Amino acid sequence: MTEYQVLNLMQVGFIQNAMYFVGMVLMTWLAFRMCNNVRSNPNSNMLAKVFTSVFCLFVAAFMHQVNQIGGAILGSNVALLVDMGAASGERMAAYMDAPLIVGGSIQALFVLFILVFQLAIVWTKD
Repeated sequence: MTEYQVLNLMQVGFIQNAMYFVGMVLMTWLAFRMCNNVRSNPNSNMLAKVFTSVFCLFVAAFMHQVNQIGGAILGSNVALLVDMGAASGERMAAYMDAPLIVGGSIQALFVLFILVFQLAIVWTKD
């Protein structure tokens, strides 16, 4: 495989991952809407709060998984480029330990922040 083929394969993987990410953004928006509706409705019962919370947990778990898949796509292709001695692999490998990298710790923290934000909307009083 050539450097160009590896980079092309990586971009195809990122396109697929981006489509899943767009889906997760829509699901996150839906989760915020559900949280707002539960909070705004004075007649919301405990079951509505629990189901909304479980939905938010699932969305957060799925978004975290999408981020980790993006990180795996990047990591495996960078390793392949480095192994073949490509100059782009060396340049990309320099960024693999950055906290803002795809699938990194900051993304995981951001997903957790969104989840806590949603659960706070559902479970706290005005």
